[in-house]
Amino acid sequence: MEIVYIDSENLMDFYAYIDEDMQEDLKRIFFNGIGALDDGGAPVGALVYELKNGDSEKDTQSRIRLLKCENDQISKILLEEYKTAVSDEQVAESYYESPDRYMADRLEENGFSQESAEALDIVVTMADIKRLISTFKITRVPDYILPLSDIFVHQYRTFIKKCLSMGSFGLLDDLAYLSMSWFEDDISSCSVADDKVDGLLLMKKAPSGLLHVLLYISYGPQYQKNLALMMVHTALKIAENYPEDTRIVIRRHNDAVKKLTDRLFAESKGEQVYKGNRSENS
Repeated sequence: MEIVYIDSENLMDFYAYIDEDMQEDLKRIFFNGIGALDDGGAPVGALVYELKNGDSEKDTQSRIRLLKCENDQISKILLEEYKTAVSDEQVAESYYESPDRYMADRLEENGFSQESAEALDIVVTMADIKRLISTFKITRVPDYILPLSDIFVHQYRTFIKKCLSMGSFGLLDDLAYLSMSWFEDDISSCSVADDKVDGLLLMKKAPSGLLHVLLYISYGPQYQKNLALMMVHTALKIAENYPEDTRIVIRRHNDAVKKLTDRLFAESKGEQVYKGNRSENS
């Protein structure tokens, strides 16, 4: 048995264990993969984790995103290597949220808590988007609400610097490292005042076709109005440019997002998942 760290050179060797969306994420700075090879050099398991708060003064956390193996012994070896890796990264706590019972059980055997809960993610359909548009009764937004494609890179970067200085990352711990072109510029929206961006709604299309809402924020005296207008603008663009089977993932990562989704998408619920955590300080 050989343990390897997964990078761009060997990533495709683990295609049987890591789906296309996770493969894309592994190209990002805070995502890490550990793989297991049998004595013949064939992949037999993989573990993927994401470092959280890596660039902040908060305690670093690690979210285990995936654990798939041929057998329990391989998972144990991968988790032993993971323990060493997060110790080197000075991770204070590891946690997970997954519908995969096998993964949850293996983690519980290695010191993680386990409970059943509703997932933080909800999935919104095109029908939900069209209902949202009809609820707002707006078919055109003001001229200062623009698609991401209509602003300059320096305008985008200036606003991102403000977000970072305010500690606002959305779902993106690596926000400072992502280029403007990484996002979907046709459906991502922004608000502009005096040639300066004062709000952003950033969307990303995963290789699987899922759309993800990754940053939704606005500053200034008109921030509440602009948040609503950016939402409508993005909803209109999705309805106009994407097929009927489009699905949008919204992660309810804080109370504000949860309250908003409860109001706008009351019928949308997260799937049942397993979640738990483990202190890495002991």
